[in-house]
Amino acid sequence: MNTLIVIFVTTLAIMVSSANAQPGGCHMRELDLCTATLLVFTQNPQGLTGTEQEIERQCAYIREADSCQRNYTSRCLTPLQRDLITFMGEGGKTISTEFCTQGSDIRAQYKKHAKCVSEARSESKQCSKDLQRSLEEISRTTVENRIAMACCGYNRFDACSGKAIKQKCGPDALELSRKIIRLSSSRLPEIVCQTHPATSSKCIEILPPAGTEPLGAQSNSVLSRIFSSYTGN
Repeated sequence: MNTLIVIFVTTLAIMVSSANAQPGGCHMRELDLCTATLLVFTQNPQGLTGTEQEIERQCAYIREADSCQRNYTSRCLTPLQRDLITFMGEGGKTISTEFCTQGSDIRAQYKKHAKCVSEARSESKQCSKDLQRSLEEISRTTVENRIAMACCGYNRFDACSGKAIKQKCGPDALELSRKIIRLSSSRLPEIVCQTHPATSSKCIEILPPAGTEPLGAQSNSVLSRIFSSYTGN
């Protein structure tokens, strides 16, 4: 799984459903910190191999990040926002439960393809860099462009990484990878981002060009700075 996707969906859900400022003491940067524990595992320099021990560790990090996110949503979101996130996250929750159940089909498929998918992502690091750079721009762009920026960045990442995985590992591995990403991203990108294909004139206009280096430690994005501390971006 790509850690940057974890933060994308809740951020997008808040932007879609919110027209007002968040309550005092709440800031969306808290959501960035909810993903920090995942970075230690998903940025393992040895890559992923799909062992039972590895999966169990991954599920522990998933549960911890989920608990952190639920704490934030219960404190900081309106009932409408919480209902939206719950509705959009149903598919991802189902996949998460299956993935973290020993003997499940998706777990068996993950074991089969994890090493190759990990290698494909490692060989196409620019896809993640481009996503990181687009997420950095969300807080810098105009309010009316934020949803478009998030969707364009997500769709560009999906197309870029999907091509790399399919070429190296085959269509079955690509299907599994997208299913696993849904564990974090639910159905929201499919529903909200359909009108923002990465090749559209709107996306080309607002996204930093592909290949643009992330700001990393110089970014206002807490998530980007944490991500950079592990990747060196």
